[in-house]
Amino acid sequence: MPRLPSLIQLPRHAARALRRFPQLLLGLALLAGGHAAQARAPVAEKPAPTSNPACPAPPVTDPAVYQAEARKPQPDRGVLWQLRKGDDIAYLWGSIHVGQLPWIIPGPRTQQALRGAPAIALELDPVDPATLQALTQAMREDSDRQQLIMRQHPELQARMGRMAVESCIDTSTWQTNASTLARIIMLGMQDVARSGYHPAYGIDVNLAAIAHAAGRPVKAIETAQEQLVAMGLGGNGVPAQLATPEDIRKALDDIDSGKNRQVALDLVHHWESGDLVALDQLTRDCQCLGDMGMKAALLDNRNQRMAERLPAMITAQPNLFIAVGLLHMVGDNNLLELLQKQGYTVRQLTGKGADTAAAASAPAKAP
Repeated sequence: MPRLPSLIQLPRHAARALRRFPQLLLGLALLAGGHAAQARAPVAEKPAPTSNPACPAPPVTDPAVYQAEARKPQPDRGVLWQLRKGDDIAYLWGSIHVGQLPWIIPGPRTQQALRGAPAIALELDPVDPATLQALTQAMREDSDRQQLIMRQHPELQARMGRMAVESCIDTSTWQTNASTLARIIMLGMQDVARSGYHPAYGIDVNLAAIAHAAGRPVKAIETAQEQLVAMGLGGNGVPAQLATPEDIRKALDDIDSGKNRQVALDLVHHWESGDLVALDQLTRDCQCLGDMGMKAALLDNRNQRMAERLPAMITAQPNLFIAVGLLHMVGDNNLLELLQKQGYTVRQLTGKGADTAAAASAPAKAP
């Protein structure tokens, strides 16, 4: 099996995650997975002026910087599990959709699992052209009903436009992604980028780039349409959900007040340290999962679907490397529990609690 390609082979554009709002803008857009609206990151085409603190620094494009970073020893970040059922073995990594440059370089234990993998399984392949086309199309314009709401509330359009200018979102990107939800997501992600966490350094897009550069297949666990429906964007006869004026105001208020950024920073810190207990508690405290209907659509239903599909993928590709948003691994009905119910032993290899994970490695009894 060839070694992983060097980092200078990674594409320097980002595919992005989408979430419903208002609460989901905070947590799920970073951790729960889903790539609805795989629009390019809302970064100005020219470097942001350093005199404007509202402008986050653009992602690094100098290959020498990537090469220098790749030569540095990196710790294992996030949480990696080994899945085992009989002779079938796979590795599952909880991913995140923003990050910092060093994060795209796997640590030693994660690197070992990647090198032995014949393929990488992601929720979606974020660099697949057909997938990107399907997802970005959903972000280009509002439904007729949403357009009516926005025409009735021009002050919301004006406020969003002002925030886009103040946060240095590229004009062409803003115009291309014309749906209300796409624009709120852009504003939220740009806000998080001010603290140095950029979608260009997200785990999924860089894992996909590594696999493609190494000539290894990327297996999609879900379809673009399934994620669009789960995120409330509709399609195939399912109407898109509406964002009410109150929803929009709440989302914009959370960005302006700094709440969006603070919760996001807590989430990424828990991901980096692999602290599942703190992450689970944070999602309960901040209500990042919204109401139970949102949780069912965004996590529970998708967890069940992935748990049903992964066993066949693991059998077909021994030592498969799987990356799914980390929030799918915490809370009730999480993906790990569902796999255990199917007879898989789950052993935590990295993150807090990895040394005591043997207690959780026994296969769960069938219900």
